Amino acid sequence: MHAIPPPEPPLRLRDLIDAMRKLGHAVRQLQPPAHVSDARGAALAVTTCEGAIVSVNRSAAGLLGYASADLVGKQLADFAHDEDRAAFEKPLCSGTDDAFRSFDVMLAGRTGRRMSFHVYQQTFASGDPGRRLRLMLFVEPVVGTAAELAPAAAHTELHEDAQHRRAAWLSMGQQRERQRLAAELHDGMGQALTLIKLMVEDARMRLRRGQADDAAQLLDATVLQIRDTIGEMRQICGELRPLALQRLGLPAALSTLCRRVEQSSERLRVVFACGINDGNIPDHLKADIFRVVQEALNNIVSHAAASEIHVELQGDATTLLLSIRDDGSGYDMHPLTGGAAHSNGLGLIGMQNRVEAHGGAFTVSSRSEGGTEVAASWRL
Repeated sequence: MHAIPPPEPPLRLRDLIDAMRKLGHAVRQLQPPAHVSDARGAALAVTTCEGAIVSVNRSAAGLLGYASADLVGKQLADFAHDEDRAAFEKPLCSGTDDAFRSFDVMLAGRTGRRMSFHVYQQTFASGDPGRRLRLMLFVEPVVGTAAELAPAAAHTELHEDAQHRRAAWLSMGQQRERQRLAAELHDGMGQALTLIKLMVEDARMRLRRGQADDAAQLLDATVLQIRDTIGEMRQICGELRPLALQRLGLPAALSTLCRRVEQSSERLRVVFACGINDGNIPDHLKADIFRVVQEALNNIVSHAAASEIHVELQGDATTLLLSIRDDGSGYDMHPLTGGAAHSNGLGLIGMQNRVEAHGGAFTVSSRSEGGTEVAASWRL
């Protein structure tokens, strides 16, 4: 008989958000900023103290070349290269009483390529009083060439202010992200197009041999592959910038999003109010605001059992305010399953990361009259 693994400890959203805030505070205390995170969003995972993956967000899964669902339940140490596994397991599974710690690891993705990361780890309580969980933030060390590091060094020499130092590191992070996107297009889209080319050539050869039925079946499979490839390309483009923003502007794009969500459910009412013109919203905030609203609405529809949602975007000369309120069950009323943690828990943390990356403030709170409010604010 096969041994039955112990059940995963329950993951509560309130504990997860609290752990992320503590982790963010601890990371900000480390000076100088020696690492940069993925520009598309923080790479986050929740594991048990034994290293089993409870939940992982899309950014972290993408670093290893997998979908999030493929990683849940696996041991994180399994993704270490054979030569690095022993060195990785020691910091991963030791120090269970340490609330916060950081260490370097070497992981191997699906392709076998070894990648170096720095891990910031925050231990927090689970719904099971006897077990604890760990929130992990994976970031890539900045190990560029002297020519690559020189501009940032010169910039910090001229500007000692902390904001300018962060801008220098962010610029380097953006360059790293461009390199990652190029690799994603080459490894993903490039291989898909190569496969399509080979399938078409095979079908053509079968036609020449008179194997029309075999060629037709192969061409049908090729059409499906082309559809998948188009979907992958749209997904990559959508991550870079939502198309609705370019065509409509942020207020109109949010209004369209709210109408679409409302039409998807017979019992849900979504009210959108905007007190600011698109031209008065900084361009660098528009995509993040759209993504925050999109993620919040998805969370409410999937988990809150709400009947009414209010989305408000207001602003004046100094401040931009975003609020998403619902009359559902409240964010802290139920423990999260492994699957729900990605879409709800780590999704909220991704929202927080988007807001705070541009100096904003992010809060999630249960309302006294019932339901949840997600709020964000930025100084203009």
